[in-house]
This record gives sequence, structure tokens and C-alpha cells, in this order.
Amino acid sequence: MQRKTVIIEDEEKSLYVLEELIGQYAPDFQLCGTASHVDNAIELIANVSPQVVFMDIRIADGTGFDVLQQLTHRNFELVMVTAYESHALEAFRFAAIDYILKPIGIQEFELAVERVRKRLWDKNHAATVDLLIHTLKRQDQEKKLSIATLTGYEFVDPNEIIWCKSDNAYTTFYLNNKTKLTSSRNIGFYERILSIQNFYRINHSIMINTHFIKSYVKGKGGYVIMQDGTQLEVSQRKKADFLSNFDV
Repeated sequence: MQRKTVIIEDEEKSLYVLEELIGQYAPDFQLCGTASHVDNAIELIANVSPQVVFMDIRIADGTGFDVLQQLTHRNFELVMVTAYESHALEAFRFAAIDYILKPIGIQEFELAVERVRKRLWDKNHAATVDLLIHTLKRQDQEKKLSIATLTGYEFVDPNEIIWCKSDNAYTTFYLNNKTKLTSSRNIGFYERILSIQNFYRINHSIMINTHFIKSYVKGKGGYVIMQDGTQLEVSQRKKADFLSNFDV
């Protein structure tokens, strides 16, 4: 994965060293531009939207802090570059901001880059998990069955369907709110959709939502009693497989 990177540095030698180190030891950091002054640094960051910024504390006409204060957004990992060590540098690390001391050494550069990679991975991982949770919630909220009727479509939560009955090319749905819907599609079409959601076709004409089974009556002509009081026959051919779902 390429990480868009920019360098804010006014010393030609330091700029050259950083460019070489990135090229050799951080090939996943895609260098997208450099700047040496406050205004063009702000413009560069705004245009590129980098993930990583290497920034000297002192630049041609100001400081790196002047740049940071004028940015509208700072959604990037920052590595400060400086020739001056002070207590403030520890504050950078505490705030998850790295720094590299000049002259820049290979080992120090690699350690800083590795910490940046980890923070970017953590950030991306958290964002991915958040997106997954959000998507699953939306799917759960929006997971409705589209029932094609003679006049259009009805959108029904499958958990509200008690059972449905085939009538040749049509299917009638009996709902928990004591209403029913007739679809212009056959029961086989809906079986393919609902069979993974606790629905079971107990005979040629009937498919039930197993969550709504009140009881099962054994015998040669075994049948289920649904919570709406309807008695529905389980065919001989289906009986063994149907009962195996309930350990009986």
C-alpha cells in the first residue's frame, strides 16, 4: 500500500537525505512533493492530502508550527525534523508525533517510519471495523423481503412472516399482524431466498417460519401448529429431515 508523503524542509542537504532515505528504506511512502516556505507548505498539504508529513521545525520564513496552525485539517501522521533536542521533543512523542534529529541516521529514520506505519495500520483497522459495524447495522435494519404483488412491491421484514402458501404461480404470505399478501411469484422463488433464514418448506405447497411453530403433533399425518393457530401438514417425505432440525 502506497502512503502519500510530503516533505517540508528548506535545507537542500537535509531534503536530499530524506528523499534518499524514503526511496531506500520506505518504498511504501510515495513522495508527492516538497515545500520550503509556510505558504507553499500549506498549499502542498491541502492539494495532496498526504498520509505522512516530514516537517522541519524551522523553515525559510517561519516554523513548522506556523504551518500546522494554519491548516484546516491535519489528518496525517507527522514526523518533525530538527537539529535541536529539547524537552518539547518528548512531548511530540507523547502526542504520537515522531521526531528525527539532524543529522538524520538510518536506524533512527527506520524506527520513526515503523512507528508511523503502525499508527496508520491502527487507524485504518479501526476505520475498517467501524465501517463493518455500520454496514452490518444498516443491513440488519434494511433487510426486508421484496414481495412482488399484482400492483407493485411490498417490503416486509421476514421475521414478520408466519407461513406462506403456494397457489400455482402465486404465493400468499400470512403475517404476524394478521394480514396477508399475495405475490405474483411462485413459492420456489421465495424458498431460495428464505431457506437460509429459518424458513422450511414442510410440503409441496407450504413454507413456514420455524420461529413461529407453537407445537408439533406426531403421527402418520404429522402436523405443526403455528402461533396463529393454523395447523399445517408435514409431508411424509419431509418429516424425517424436518424433525432432525429439532433433535426429536
